[in-house]
Amino acid sequence: MRQILVGTYTGERGGGRGIYRMWREADGALTQPELVAEQDSPSYLALHPGGRALYAVAESADSGVVHYDFVDGRPRLRGRRAIPAGPCHLVVTPSGEAVLSASYDAGTVNSQPLGVDGGFVGATTSVAGYGSGPDPERQEGPHAHAVAIAPDGTVLSTDLGADLVRAHRLDAETGTLRPVAAIPLPEGCGPRHVVVHASGHVYVLTELAGGIAVLAPRSGYADLELLAHEPATRDDVPGDALGAAIRVSDDGRFVYTSTRGADLVTTHQVKADGTRLRPVADVPTGGRWPRDFCVDGQWLHVANEHSATVCTFRLSPRTGAPEPFGDPVPVPSPVCLLPLP
Repeated sequence: MRQILVGTYTGERGGGRGIYRMWREADGALTQPELVAEQDSPSYLALHPGGRALYAVAESADSGVVHYDFVDGRPRLRGRRAIPAGPCHLVVTPSGEAVLSASYDAGTVNSQPLGVDGGFVGATTSVAGYGSGPDPERQEGPHAHAVAIAPDGTVLSTDLGADLVRAHRLDAETGTLRPVAAIPLPEGCGPRHVVVHASGHVYVLTELAGGIAVLAPRSGYADLELLAHEPATRDDVPGDALGAAIRVSDDGRFVYTSTRGADLVTTHQVKADGTRLRPVADVPTGGRWPRDFCVDGQWLHVANEHSATVCTFRLSPRTGAPEPFGDPVPVPSPVCLLPLP
Protein backbone atom coordinates (compact mmCIF):
# COMPACT_ATOMS: atom_id res chain seq x y z
CA MET A 1 0.00 0.00 0.00
CA ARG A 2 1.08 3.56 -0.61
CA GLN A 3 -0.18 6.86 0.77
CA ILE A 4 -1.22 9.58 -1.63
CA LEU A 5 -1.95 13.05 -0.30
CA VAL A 6 -4.46 15.23 -2.13
CA GLY A 7 -4.46 19.02 -2.11
CA THR A 8 -7.81 20.68 -2.79
CA TYR A 9 -9.44 24.02 -3.44
CA THR A 10 -11.64 25.29 -0.61
CA GLY A 11 -14.14 28.07 0.04
CA GLU A 12 -14.97 30.11 -3.05
CA ARG A 13 -12.47 28.12 -5.14
CA GLY A 14 -13.95 24.66 -4.51
CA GLY A 15 -15.60 22.13 -2.26
CA GLY A 16 -12.57 20.76 -0.42
CA ARG A 17 -11.65 21.32 3.22
CA GLY A 18 -7.88 20.90 3.06
CA ILE A 19 -5.46 17.99 2.64
CA TYR A 20 -6.86 14.49 2.19
CA ARG A 21 -5.22 11.09 2.37
CA MET A 22 -5.89 8.07 0.17
CA TRP A 23 -4.22 4.68 0.02
CA ARG A 24 -3.28 2.90 -3.17
CA GLU A 25 -3.67 -0.77 -2.45
CA ALA A 26 -1.53 -3.53 -3.98
CA ASP A 27 -4.09 -4.19 -6.71
CA GLY A 28 -4.09 -0.52 -7.75
CA ALA A 29 -7.41 0.44 -6.18
CA LEU A 30 -7.67 3.73 -4.28
CA THR A 31 -9.40 3.97 -0.94
CA GLN A 32 -11.95 6.65 -0.12
CA PRO A 33 -10.37 10.00 0.85
CA GLU A 34 -9.87 10.93 4.52
CA LEU A 35 -9.42 14.56 5.60
CA VAL A 36 -6.14 14.76 7.54
CA ALA A 37 -5.51 18.53 7.73
CA GLU A 38 -7.94 21.40 7.38
CA GLN A 39 -6.39 24.28 5.44
CA ASP A 40 -7.43 27.02 3.05
CA SER A 41 -6.77 25.91 -0.56
CA PRO A 42 -3.62 23.76 -0.24
CA SER A 43 -3.25 23.69 -4.02
CA TYR A 44 0.27 22.27 -4.10
CA LEU A 45 2.17 19.97 -1.74
CA ALA A 46 5.83 19.00 -1.29
CA LEU A 47 7.63 16.62 1.05
CA HIS A 48 10.89 17.30 2.90
CA PRO A 49 13.66 14.99 1.56
CA GLY A 50 13.96 13.40 4.99
CA GLY A 51 10.23 12.66 5.05
CA ARG A 52 9.87 14.47 8.36
CA ALA A 53 7.87 17.43 7.12
CA LEU A 54 5.20 18.39 4.60
CA TYR A 55 4.72 21.81 3.01
CA ALA A 56 1.69 23.30 1.30
CA VAL A 57 0.90 26.58 -0.36
CA ALA A 58 -2.23 28.39 0.75
CA GLU A 59 -3.67 29.74 -2.50
CA SER A 60 -6.10 32.09 -0.81
CA ALA A 61 -6.58 35.71 0.20
CA ASP A 62 -4.26 35.06 3.16
CA SER A 63 -1.56 33.58 0.95
CA GLY A 64 1.26 31.64 2.54
CA VAL A 65 3.37 28.52 2.79
CA VAL A 66 2.43 26.08 5.55
CA HIS A 67 4.66 23.60 7.41
CA TYR A 68 3.40 20.29 8.85
CA ASP A 69 5.16 17.57 10.81
CA PHE A 70 4.18 13.96 10.25
CA VAL A 71 2.84 12.17 13.33
CA ASP A 72 1.69 8.59 12.71
CA GLY A 73 1.36 9.43 9.04
CA ARG A 74 -0.80 12.49 9.71
CA PRO A 75 0.21 16.10 9.10
CA ARG A 76 0.43 18.23 12.27
CA LEU A 77 0.52 22.01 11.79
CA ARG A 78 3.80 23.58 12.90
CA GLY A 79 4.01 26.95 11.20
CA ARG A 80 2.95 29.32 8.46
CA ARG A 81 4.71 32.14 6.63
CA ALA A 82 3.14 34.80 4.47
CA ILE A 83 4.31 34.98 0.85
CA PRO A 84 3.22 37.18 -2.08
CA ALA A 85 -0.21 36.72 -3.62
CA GLY A 86 -1.29 33.68 -5.59
CA PRO A 87 1.14 30.92 -4.54
CA CYS A 88 0.53 27.89 -6.77
CA HIS A 89 3.60 25.63 -6.66
CA LEU A 90 6.48 24.71 -4.36
CA VAL A 91 9.46 22.38 -4.02
CA VAL A 92 11.98 21.59 -1.31
CA THR A 93 15.69 21.66 -2.16
CA PRO A 94 17.33 18.20 -2.24
CA SER A 95 19.35 18.87 0.93
CA GLY A 96 16.38 20.44 2.71
CA GLU A 97 17.78 23.91 3.36
CA ALA A 98 14.86 25.82 1.82
CA VAL A 99 11.36 25.53 0.43
CA LEU A 100 10.91 27.44 -2.83
CA SER A 101 7.55 28.61 -4.14
CA ALA A 102 6.04 30.39 -7.14
CA SER A 103 3.46 33.15 -6.65
CA TYR A 104 1.37 33.50 -9.81
CA ASP A 105 -0.50 36.71 -9.04
CA ALA A 106 2.53 38.58 -7.69
CA GLY A 107 4.93 37.14 -10.27
CA THR A 108 7.57 36.27 -7.66
CA VAL A 109 9.74 33.29 -6.79
CA ASN A 110 10.06 32.89 -3.02
CA SER A 111 12.57 31.19 -0.73
CA GLN A 112 11.92 30.22 2.88
CA PRO A 113 14.97 28.89 4.78
CA LEU A 114 14.50 25.67 6.78
CA GLY A 115 16.18 24.36 9.92
CA VAL A 116 17.60 20.89 10.38
CA ASP A 117 14.20 19.71 11.65
CA GLY A 118 12.44 21.07 8.57
CA GLY A 119 10.95 24.03 10.43
CA PHE A 120 10.91 27.61 9.21
CA VAL A 121 13.90 29.75 10.19
CA GLY A 122 14.81 33.26 9.12
CA ALA A 123 12.83 35.47 6.77
CA THR A 124 11.16 34.65 3.47
CA THR A 125 12.73 36.42 0.50
CA SER A 126 11.11 37.01 -2.88
CA VAL A 127 12.51 37.75 -6.34
CA ALA A 128 10.17 39.79 -8.52
CA GLY A 129 9.67 38.96 -12.17
CA TYR A 130 9.30 41.38 -15.04
CA GLY A 131 7.99 41.48 -18.61
CA SER A 132 4.77 40.58 -20.40
CA GLY A 133 3.49 38.65 -23.41
CA PRO A 134 1.08 39.04 -26.33
CA ASP A 135 -2.00 37.62 -24.55
CA PRO A 136 -3.64 40.67 -22.90
CA GLU A 137 -5.69 38.56 -20.46
CA ARG A 138 -3.04 36.08 -19.29
CA GLN A 139 0.23 37.87 -20.03
CA GLU A 140 -0.25 41.47 -18.91
CA GLY A 141 2.66 41.01 -16.51
CA PRO A 142 4.91 38.37 -14.91
CA HIS A 143 3.22 35.21 -13.57
CA ALA A 144 5.58 32.74 -11.90
CA HIS A 145 4.02 29.28 -12.10
CA ALA A 146 6.46 26.54 -11.06
CA VAL A 147 9.90 25.88 -9.63
CA ALA A 148 12.38 23.03 -10.22
CA ILE A 149 15.91 22.27 -9.01
CA ALA A 150 18.45 21.37 -11.71
CA PRO A 151 21.25 18.84 -11.08
CA ASP A 152 23.84 21.64 -10.69
CA GLY A 153 21.69 23.38 -8.07
CA THR A 154 20.29 26.04 -10.39
CA VAL A 155 16.74 27.03 -9.43
CA LEU A 156 14.57 27.12 -12.55
CA SER A 157 11.18 28.82 -12.62
CA THR A 158 8.57 29.30 -15.31
CA ASP A 159 7.01 32.69 -16.01
CA LEU A 160 3.74 32.22 -17.87
CA GLY A 161 3.21 35.96 -18.25
CA ALA A 162 6.58 36.77 -19.80
CA ASP A 163 7.31 33.59 -21.80
CA LEU A 164 10.51 32.96 -19.85
CA VAL A 165 12.33 30.29 -17.93
CA ARG A 166 14.21 32.11 -15.19
CA ALA A 167 17.37 30.80 -13.56
CA HIS A 168 18.40 31.62 -9.98
CA ARG A 169 21.23 30.77 -7.61
CA LEU A 170 20.36 29.78 -4.04
CA ASP A 171 22.65 30.76 -1.17
CA ALA A 172 22.60 27.59 0.94
CA GLU A 173 23.59 29.43 4.13
CA THR A 174 21.05 32.26 3.99
CA GLY A 175 18.35 30.64 1.83
CA THR A 176 18.17 33.71 -0.42
CA LEU A 177 17.79 33.66 -4.21
CA ARG A 178 19.74 35.62 -6.79
CA PRO A 179 18.48 35.84 -10.39
CA VAL A 180 21.18 34.98 -12.94
CA ALA A 181 19.48 34.44 -16.31
CA ALA A 182 16.22 34.54 -18.25
CA ILE A 183 15.75 32.14 -21.17
CA PRO A 184 13.12 33.21 -23.72
CA LEU A 185 10.56 30.73 -25.05
CA PRO A 186 8.26 31.13 -28.09
CA GLU A 187 6.12 34.25 -27.85
CA GLY A 188 2.68 33.64 -26.35
CA CYS A 189 3.39 30.03 -25.31
CA GLY A 190 2.78 30.60 -21.58
CA PRO A 191 5.26 28.27 -19.79
CA ARG A 192 3.54 26.56 -16.85
CA HIS A 193 5.30 23.52 -15.36
CA VAL A 194 8.89 22.29 -15.68
CA VAL A 195 10.69 18.98 -15.10
CA VAL A 196 14.33 17.93 -15.50
CA HIS A 197 14.81 14.56 -17.22
CA ALA A 198 17.51 12.06 -16.26
CA SER A 199 19.16 12.79 -19.64
CA GLY A 200 19.77 16.33 -18.40
CA HIS A 201 17.21 17.94 -20.70
CA VAL A 202 14.60 20.32 -19.35
CA TYR A 203 10.96 19.93 -20.43
CA VAL A 204 8.58 22.87 -20.02
CA LEU A 205 4.84 22.44 -20.52
CA THR A 206 3.48 25.53 -22.27
CA GLU A 207 -0.08 26.14 -21.11
CA LEU A 208 -1.26 28.60 -23.77
CA ALA A 209 0.40 27.02 -26.82
CA GLY A 210 -0.31 23.40 -25.88
CA GLY A 211 3.27 22.30 -26.29
CA ILE A 212 6.43 21.07 -24.58
CA ALA A 213 9.60 23.13 -24.89
CA VAL A 214 12.73 20.95 -24.90
CA LEU A 215 15.85 22.69 -23.60
CA ALA A 216 19.44 21.55 -23.11
CA PRO A 217 22.13 22.99 -20.83
CA ARG A 218 25.21 24.41 -22.52
CA SER A 219 27.67 25.71 -19.91
CA GLY A 220 25.14 24.87 -17.18
CA TYR A 221 21.45 25.12 -16.35
CA ALA A 222 21.58 28.91 -16.25
CA ASP A 223 22.52 28.69 -19.94
CA LEU A 224 19.74 26.72 -21.63
CA GLU A 225 19.30 26.26 -25.37
CA LEU A 226 15.82 25.74 -26.85
CA LEU A 227 15.97 22.62 -29.05
CA ALA A 228 12.31 22.11 -29.95
CA HIS A 229 8.72 22.99 -29.07
CA GLU A 230 6.83 19.71 -29.41
CA PRO A 231 3.02 19.27 -29.34
CA ALA A 232 1.55 18.39 -25.94
CA THR A 233 -1.10 16.11 -27.48
CA ARG A 234 -1.00 13.59 -30.31
CA ASP A 235 -4.17 14.84 -32.00
CA ASP A 236 -5.55 18.35 -32.41
CA VAL A 237 -7.52 19.75 -29.45
CA PRO A 238 -9.90 22.75 -29.09
CA GLY A 239 -8.25 26.14 -29.16
CA ASP A 240 -9.31 26.90 -25.60
CA ALA A 241 -7.68 23.74 -24.18
CA LEU A 242 -4.98 24.42 -21.58
CA GLY A 243 -1.90 22.45 -20.59
CA ALA A 244 -1.83 21.57 -16.89
CA ALA A 245 0.87 19.21 -15.58
CA ILE A 246 3.93 17.31 -16.80
CA ARG A 247 5.58 14.23 -15.26
CA VAL A 248 8.26 11.68 -16.16
CA SER A 249 7.86 7.91 -15.86
CA ASP A 250 9.98 6.21 -13.23
CA ASP A 251 12.25 4.66 -15.87
CA GLY A 252 12.54 7.88 -17.90
CA ARG A 253 11.23 6.30 -21.11
CA PHE A 254 8.05 8.37 -21.20
CA VAL A 255 6.81 11.85 -20.39
CA TYR A 256 3.15 12.52 -19.56
CA THR A 257 1.13 15.71 -19.88
CA SER A 258 -2.44 16.60 -18.96
CA THR A 259 -4.61 18.98 -20.96
CA ARG A 260 -7.67 20.68 -19.46
CA GLY A 261 -10.69 21.29 -21.66
CA ALA A 262 -9.72 18.38 -23.91
CA ASP A 263 -9.48 16.35 -20.65
CA LEU A 264 -6.64 14.13 -21.80
CA VAL A 265 -3.44 12.59 -20.53
CA THR A 266 -0.91 12.23 -23.32
CA THR A 267 1.98 9.77 -23.39
CA HIS A 268 5.19 11.04 -25.02
CA GLN A 269 8.01 8.72 -25.99
CA VAL A 270 11.44 10.10 -25.14
CA LYS A 271 13.59 9.93 -28.28
CA ALA A 272 17.24 10.55 -29.15
CA ASP A 273 18.70 10.68 -25.63
CA GLY A 274 16.05 13.11 -24.46
CA THR A 275 16.41 15.68 -27.23
CA ARG A 276 13.02 14.92 -28.77
CA LEU A 277 9.58 13.87 -27.53
CA ARG A 278 6.99 12.10 -29.66
CA PRO A 279 3.33 12.05 -28.55
CA VAL A 280 2.04 8.51 -29.00
CA ALA A 281 -1.32 8.27 -27.17
CA ASP A 282 -4.09 10.60 -25.96
CA VAL A 283 -6.25 9.01 -23.25
CA PRO A 284 -9.39 10.58 -21.71
CA THR A 285 -8.88 11.22 -18.00
CA GLY A 286 -12.28 9.88 -16.91
CA GLY A 287 -13.39 13.28 -15.64
CA ARG A 288 -13.24 17.02 -16.27
CA TRP A 289 -10.34 19.47 -15.93
CA PRO A 290 -7.31 17.26 -15.08
CA ARG A 291 -5.33 19.86 -13.14
CA ASP A 292 -2.75 17.42 -11.77
CA PHE A 293 -1.71 13.78 -11.89
CA CYS A 294 1.04 11.60 -10.45
CA VAL A 295 3.04 8.62 -11.64
CA ASP A 296 2.95 5.85 -9.04
CA GLY A 297 5.13 3.02 -10.36
CA GLN A 298 2.94 1.05 -12.77
CA TRP A 299 -0.02 3.29 -11.94
CA LEU A 300 -1.05 6.82 -12.87
CA HIS A 301 -3.64 8.79 -10.87
CA VAL A 302 -5.40 11.89 -12.22
CA ALA A 303 -7.01 14.69 -10.19
CA ASN A 304 -10.05 15.84 -12.20
CA GLU A 305 -10.84 19.15 -10.52
CA HIS A 306 -14.23 20.02 -12.02
CA SER A 307 -15.74 16.53 -11.83
CA ALA A 308 -14.37 16.11 -8.28
CA THR A 309 -12.82 12.70 -8.90
CA VAL A 310 -9.48 10.94 -8.83
CA CYS A 311 -9.14 8.30 -11.55
CA THR A 312 -6.54 5.52 -11.75
CA PHE A 313 -4.84 4.07 -14.83
CA ARG A 314 -2.50 1.14 -15.32
CA LEU A 315 0.59 2.06 -17.36
CA SER A 316 1.44 -0.28 -20.22
CA PRO A 317 4.99 -1.57 -19.71
CA ARG A 318 5.46 -1.67 -23.50
CA THR A 319 3.91 1.57 -24.78
CA GLY A 320 3.71 3.55 -21.55
CA ALA A 321 0.09 4.44 -22.36
CA PRO A 322 -2.41 4.69 -19.46
CA GLU A 323 -5.15 2.07 -19.46
CA PRO A 324 -8.34 2.85 -17.44
CA PHE A 325 -8.54 0.90 -14.20
CA GLY A 326 -11.37 0.76 -11.68
CA ASP A 327 -14.01 3.38 -10.92
CA PRO A 328 -13.47 7.10 -10.24
CA VAL A 329 -13.11 7.94 -6.54
CA PRO A 330 -15.01 11.05 -5.39
CA VAL A 331 -12.71 13.73 -3.94
CA PRO A 332 -13.83 17.36 -3.50
CA SER A 333 -12.01 19.76 -5.88
CA PRO A 334 -8.72 17.81 -6.15
CA VAL A 335 -5.88 19.89 -7.61
CA CYS A 336 -2.64 18.21 -6.43
CA LEU A 337 -1.56 14.60 -5.89
CA LEU A 338 1.54 13.73 -3.85
CA PRO A 339 2.50 10.02 -3.53
CA LEU A 340 4.61 9.40 -0.43
CA PRO A 341 7.68 7.14 -0.42
